[in-house]
Amino acid sequence: MPFSSFQDPADLQRAQAALDEMWRRIRPIIDEADQPRERDRLVYLVASYTLAAHDEDDLIERVWERYWQR
Repeated sequence: MPFSSFQDPADLQRAQAALDEMWRRIRPIIDEADQPRERDRLVYLVASYTLAAHDEDDLIERVWERYWQR
């Protein structure tokens, strides 16, 4: 579980909120067959950027940019 390493509840909350928002944006444009894989990829991206981001908006921006770099 990628978010299990977060010690601070605020980090966990920020990560979950960013993940929910990113998935809301991305899910409609992903083929249904690819959705589980892409959501997992998104989870790992959010987890990797959470501690480096200043706030939820910064986290979303960083993950959004990285998500589209394949």
